[in-house]
Amino acid sequence: MKKNTGITFFVCFWVALLLVGCQDKKQFKVSGKFENASGELITLKELTIADIITVDSVKLSTRGKFTLKGKNNKIAFYNLYVNNANPITLVIKPGDRIYLTGDIRNLAQTYQVEGSDESRWVKELSDRLNVTIRRIDSLNRVYHDSLGTPNILKTKAHLDSLFKVFENEQIEYTHNFIHAHKGSLVTVMALYQQLTPRRALLSPSLHYDLFKEVDSVMMLTYPEADAVQSLHQLMSNITEDYLRKVELEKRTGIGAQAPDFTLNDFNNTPVSLSSYRGKYVILNFWASWSDPSREFNRTLIGLYYRYRNAGLDVLQVSLDKSRQTWLETITASGLPWRNVTDLKMWDSPVVPLYGIEKLPFTLLIDKEGKILLKNPTNEELQKKIVEIFKY
Repeated sequence: MKKNTGITFFVCFWVALLLVGCQDKKQFKVSGKFENASGELITLKELTIADIITVDSVKLSTRGKFTLKGKNNKIAFYNLYVNNANPITLVIKPGDRIYLTGDIRNLAQTYQVEGSDESRWVKELSDRLNVTIRRIDSLNRVYHDSLGTPNILKTKAHLDSLFKVFENEQIEYTHNFIHAHKGSLVTVMALYQQLTPRRALLSPSLHYDLFKEVDSVMMLTYPEADAVQSLHQLMSNITEDYLRKVELEKRTGIGAQAPDFTLNDFNNTPVSLSSYRGKYVILNFWASWSDPSREFNRTLIGLYYRYRNAGLDVLQVSLDKSRQTWLETITASGLPWRNVTDLKMWDSPVVPLYGIEKLPFTLLIDKEGKILLKNPTNEELQKKIVEIFKY
């Protein structure tokens, strides 16, 4: 009996040690020393999909020292608050020992991290974003100071162009940052940067490939992390139909290079859209069987004769099936510009190329072949042309 009791005690002792060891591996510690402290409350909160959970809190000592503890079984984002405001973000893994220093009066700008590469990369990303935000704020101040001045429109156009430069620089930086830190949780954070409260730097639609890349890598690296699961759910909800629409908007949206095509005119002579470079061109998709198309032709005729000598041309693409009806309508309507077709109606390759769903479908294209307007109203089209030709 004594022998059995001894064995039982021995086994229980080692089981207890193993349990303690497992708990220690899950426990993390965030400690540090902040300058200029005066008893501020330091609080650590975990950011989960559903909530923000308080993990630990402590008041700074007179020397600015603090220690916060918690347990986790997966990598996660945490916010560290000073008096429940102005948080800094940390990435904490099970067992991490993180040490922070900085000036409590301006912690976000001055803090330094030891013991967590991920948390240091968060600061690196945040510091670069803050530089861009300050540059944008300076543009806003200039704009408000210019309100009511004679050159406000010119000033606004200049400021808008500078904003675009700053935005593109931050986007380029983010691409490089993500590729340099592939497999790190901070790359998920990089996808959700905000330039202003209502303007995200990146979006799943415009930067789908980057979102998909991060999602694929992180599902292999940290599939259990809440931030990774949230991103994966977002990407799973993006349907193929949505992606087709996004791709179409990239191809035919305002500012895009109008996709080139070649079709035959009524003399069976090949005509390419690219042959109109150097002119402003109204590209109009129509059909003789479409009453709205024939109604819109009257607007086109007026614009054509008014601006053709100034550099405006019209190219019409018909979705007709009957060559005879097509030609008769051109003659009866007095359409003076080149008309092309392949007589395939909705089966024409130009339909998916431009995403045409109804007629008429109209684009205004500049001299370099870029789209200025897409399906404008009559008034919008005429206003833009007056703006271009100044009469």
